[in-house]
Amino acid sequence: MTLALVLATAMVLAGPACAESSSSAVPAPPPAPANDTLAQAQAISAHNLPVTINGTVIGATTEAGERESACHLPTSNSVWYSLRVTGAQRVGIDLTAAGTLDATVDVYHAVRSQLTSVECQETEGQGKASLSFQASKNGLYDVRVAAAQGSQLAGFRLEVFTPTPAIRPPGAPLPAAGVSGQVDRVQNINAAYSIVMHAGVSYLIDLANQTKGACVNGALFAPGTTSFGVEEGEEGGSSAGLLHIRCGGYRLFTPGPGHGGVYSFDITPRQSRSGLQRFHLQVAPAGPAETAPGLPLGNYAHAHGYLNGRSVHVLRLYRMEVTSHSNLTLKLTAPESADFKLQLRNQSGDVIECNCEGSGSQTLQHELHPGTYYAVVSVSDKSSGSFTLERESRTITSTTISFGTTKATPDQELGVQVKISPAESGPVTVDIERFDPVFGWQFYRQDQAFASGGLATVPFVPPSVGQWRANATYQGSSTASPSAVGYTYLLVS
Repeated sequence: MTLALVLATAMVLAGPACAESSSSAVPAPPPAPANDTLAQAQAISAHNLPVTINGTVIGATTEAGERESACHLPTSNSVWYSLRVTGAQRVGIDLTAAGTLDATVDVYHAVRSQLTSVECQETEGQGKASLSFQASKNGLYDVRVAAAQGSQLAGFRLEVFTPTPAIRPPGAPLPAAGVSGQVDRVQNINAAYSIVMHAGVSYLIDLANQTKGACVNGALFAPGTTSFGVEEGEEGGSSAGLLHIRCGGYRLFTPGPGHGGVYSFDITPRQSRSGLQRFHLQVAPAGPAETAPGLPLGNYAHAHGYLNGRSVHVLRLYRMEVTSHSNLTLKLTAPESADFKLQLRNQSGDVIECNCEGSGSQTLQHELHPGTYYAVVSVSDKSSGSFTLERESRTITSTTISFGTTKATPDQELGVQVKISPAESGPVTVDIERFDPVFGWQFYRQDQAFASGGLATVPFVPPSVGQWRANATYQGSSTASPSAVGYTYLLVS
């Protein structure tokens, strides 16, 4: 047999076996992206922003010793990008994940071999993540995109851009009626407004959240301020602010002597929340209904007012003079939809009692000693409505009773004396009982009397020998609280 024939025969015999082996081969894994490692990070030119990059984590790996995401989400399959800026500026990044990829975006400041975490965001329900950070002059920043552990691997779109610069002091003049606006953590990182304030004049500042779940922060800055601090990524403004409002609310501010001028108010969003966060800001001089000494609220007086959480009309302050040890009742009548708070404060401003979680009509009661007290009606969130506040103060009294003697004879004329302290007037009820040696105390009669100047007397003539006793109840008046006393005893023999 020739050599050619032998080779041909061998190929024929080997053919089926080779085909069977090829059909069961394991598919080769997808190649790793070119920027799979930090050393191979894809460069982004800061001079060409904005840029859009199409990337993928399919085939990506994780390097030995690679840092975990600062989002505290376990990750795998990461790719890297690098960005060097020549001047100090803000940089924004938007990530849009394809398919069902869940991912994180981490930004690190690279100084030689050390990476310092600057910012991190993970994709939300729409597969998007957005962040911004303040880059320093000549700074080198590494951007890491990584899939969450267990997530489907897919491609993504990365957009790197220069956001709207932070607004610097003093800001646009604030209209008297206030202003509505919006901020977010990427594009509009702050809003600023200027307000002319005069020394010795008190101003009420109201910052209202108008987006559900949002939490805008505000800070007031003195005239001449040149930086809010938001350029360095601080949330809520610089600590150098004179006054801070966290997550909305209101404050009272009074410039000191020689400190009148153009003040600035800086508003920043909650960094942990994506999307637009809307707000309303209003500043106005505080009137007597909003600051000390407050509006006088006499006993049994009815005060009427209107509150609106979307404006500067967010509270009413009432002053109460209490002249005797008394029981106070405050009755607030308001619509059920009105999210109002009713507080009782002492002269030092301490909260004594508060209906802080209720809404609509409320009642507050407390025992008070003589002094000056304040009632505060305030509104929460975007609620609004009219209200009526009624005060009822009644002096706390004590009652005593006596037969005038402990022993008497049948048919002896006695007077059951009832004394009210302090010397208040009002109706008195006296109950008299007799003692049965078998069945105990039994009701005998009830007398009604009227105390004048703190004294009432009920005539009593014991009809027979035995043990007698009496108690008394003072019914109270419009200015005095009721009180009662236990028994006084009389032996008739």
